[in-house]
Amino acid sequence: MSIATEIPAPAPRPKRRKALWLIALAAAAALGGLTYAITGVEDTVDEGLQERPMACSEAMYAMGWVLPDHASDQRCTELSGGLAGHTQSGTFRIARADARPWLASLSGERNRPGGAGSDSVVERKEGLALGILRPPGSLQADEVRVDVRWESEDTAVVTFETFDY
Repeated sequence: MSIATEIPAPAPRPKRRKALWLIALAAAAALGGLTYAITGVEDTVDEGLQERPMACSEAMYAMGWVLPDHASDQRCTELSGGLAGHTQSGTFRIARADARPWLASLSGERNRPGGAGSDSVVERKEGLALGILRPPGSLQADEVRVDVRWESEDTAVVTFETFDY
């Protein structure tokens, strides 16, 4: 005579159950963090570049410079967000006679292209140009390009743009 006995399955060990809960909790936290990271990046991409007008004196100050006296028709902006980092650009008018002395006064490591004078200012028929690497102000720009175009015998239009590589 044979008696069939069923052997009951052993109850899960409490340590194993605790370990499974910890693994599930860690996986949920990792998945939540990944979702947040993806959503945050997506929000940044959706916003794209943000352009805002700014005072040209503020832009010059951020580069460690001073806006020339009597600058007129000032139009400056800053771009931020996305992959562009933070850049500034602008244009204003000054007296033609003040253009070269102002360019020569700008501080920072000078880009010395061929044809530049001892002050690194490039003279062209239509105006002047200057490149500054890493200006000393609070703006973390890798380069600033300043272009001066002669508008008339008395006036010049200054255009600048920062680059954050």
